[in-house]
This record gives sequence, C-alpha cells and structure tokens, in this order.
Amino acid sequence: MRVLYFSDNASEHNRRFLEKLSEAGLDVWFLDPTSDRPPENWLPKGVHWARTRQRMRRDVLPAAFAKFLTEFLDCVRAISPDLIHAGPTHNCGYVTALSNFHPWLLMSWGSDVLYQTSQGPDWRQATELALSKADAFFCDCDTVRAKAKQSVDLPDSRIVQLPWGIKKGSFAPDGPRPDEAEFAREPGTRVFLSTRSWDSLHGIDTLLEAFRRAYRSDSSLRLLLLGSGSDAVQVREFISAHRLDRAIRLPGHINKQDMPKWFRAADMYVSCAQSDGTSVSLLEAMASGLPVVVSDIPSNREWVAEGQNGWLAPVGSAEQFAERLLRAASLSPEQQKLFSERNQRIVEERADWDRNFPKLLKMYEQLVAPQVAP
Repeated sequence: MRVLYFSDNASEHNRRFLEKLSEAGLDVWFLDPTSDRPPENWLPKGVHWARTRQRMRRDVLPAAFAKFLTEFLDCVRAISPDLIHAGPTHNCGYVTALSNFHPWLLMSWGSDVLYQTSQGPDWRQATELALSKADAFFCDCDTVRAKAKQSVDLPDSRIVQLPWGIKKGSFAPDGPRPDEAEFAREPGTRVFLSTRSWDSLHGIDTLLEAFRRAYRSDSSLRLLLLGSGSDAVQVREFISAHRLDRAIRLPGHINKQDMPKWFRAADMYVSCAQSDGTSVSLLEAMASGLPVVVSDIPSNREWVAEGQNGWLAPVGSAEQFAERLLRAASLSPEQQKLFSERNQRIVEERADWDRNFPKLLKMYEQLVAPQVAP
C-alpha cells in the first residue's frame, strides 16, 4: 500500500507516525509544504520526501493555504497513492478535501478541532468541509471525537481513536539523569518540569505567574522550563524582573533521546495549556512516575483524577495553579510513591503505542480494500 502522509510540520509527533507506517511495510511518502527539506537525520528509514516548489506558512488562513491545491494535485498524480493521510484539519485536511481524492483519512491534531475552529468562520468552515469529505477520521481522545461529531454527523464506523501514546519502556522512573553540568540539583528542593512551548496557547504566562506565587510561599520550589517558543523574550524578562533566575532553570532545547532523563530529574510535571488533545508530554510524565498538575480541560480529565494521580486547575488561573503546585510539593514520600505507581499503571494499560497503533493500520486496510476489490 502506498500512503501519502500530508502534514504541516516536521515534528517528533509526525516522525513517530511515519516510522510506524514504514515499519508496517507501507510505501510512505511525506509531504510538508512548510519546509524545503526535513531536519537532518529526521526522516525515518524507508520514508520518501515529497519535494514541493512553493512554501506555505502553517499559520495562514485556510483560504491562503488552499493556494497549494494545484501543486498538491501534481504531487498526487506523481506519487499515485492508494491512500492519503492528512492533517491538521484546517489546512492539509482542507486542501485534501478540495482535491476530491479518495480514499483519505483526516487526522486531527487536537487544537485544530478544539481551539482553532473558534478563531473565525473561515477556520470553522474549512474544518467542517474536511470532516464531511474525509472517508475516515482519526483522533486521540473522546474530547476531540465529541467536538468533531458536533460539527459533522460522523458515524462511529468512520472513526479510529487512539492516544498518541509512547513506546513501552521508553519513559520510566529508573535510569540516567542529567549530570551536574546540565542541572545541579540543590538538596532539599522540589522540582517541577514543563516541556510545553513558550506561547499563550500553552499558558506560559499562567505558568510563570503561578510559579512566582508558589515560590513566594515555598522557596524550596524549582522549575525546569525546557525548550523555547514565540514568547521567549517575555519569559526571560519575567524571570529577570522577579529575580527568579535561581529558581527557574532554562536548559534549552533537549534532544528527544535525552528527554527521559529530564523527566527523571523532576518530582512533578506541570502544564497550563489552554487546549489539548491527549498530550504526549503528559503521558511521558505519567510513565516516568511523576504526579501532574495540568489544566482542567476535558482531554486532561480523561487521564487525571483530582487528588488521585494529580491535580486540575482552571485555565488561566495563576492563583489556582499556584495552590495546586503547593499541594503537589507537599506530598509525603508515601503519597508520591502511590501517585507514581498509579500514573505508570494508567499509561501501561491505555497508552502503549505499539499495542494501539494497529487500530490505525486496520482503518487503512478498510479504506483501501473497496478500491482494490474490483
């Protein structure tokens, strides 16, 4: 089976999908019109890169992204796929819907259905057209599924759902940690970890203010703020203005193979995101045995029970997040162990990437079979 995988980024999430599809023996082509080449050593073995003439911005209106349609049709004719896998919904999904190609599967990225449809009628209409034209819909949680079905009457037979899980054993409490040159942990401190992008959608302003408030009550708290983002200047200005340089550490970009040791360097995980599907970083934290403090949104409630394996705080409420951070920091060793065991068990039972991925392959086969049968 030849699959054209059409997306707007060369992220770790897409790389994981491409890798699994190639491992399954499919002939996979990756089309990303936002880039002229994949990052070095990023493209999985056996996956082909589909080169394009023009470059598109992923944050433009759907109508602007639709200017890629003519070249997309050229790519389809050249590659001659049996199936197209496209997403996010409002750009790559929208263009695929306009192409009238069949069969194709639409993949939601969570925030496209949950958040960007509220940005205006153009976004909503593009998503609704993609949903109505797709032969199947792939989502990662009940929240996205329900929201999509509010927009379009999708029969369950056309939906495949599984969390963007993690490979069993890739994240665990035991194993290497950062050396002292990377992160010198002070005795007696309690360390929170955030791996989300530094932008408003992921609530970086809420996180910083919440930590400032919590730190004012408990100076033993520390925050590891991995990565970067569009609000990097504001983040550094906030840290400097409030004299939090000693309490908030910025290790910078971390390679994917090094991420497990940074989860092990922390005691708790925090995310203040305004919108999410099933967050892979949340699953990584849970698999690493960390209690979690996350936004009180439907997708997180599918994984976190208040006071049982973590805490939920209202979106945008620095005061409520600060209160939850202090609760998490006050766990006794016995309570920490109990939360850790619960989170590891939840991920093992529900988010095993290798065990869940065949559901997507089965949907591929169902979509292609009618085309092959004649």
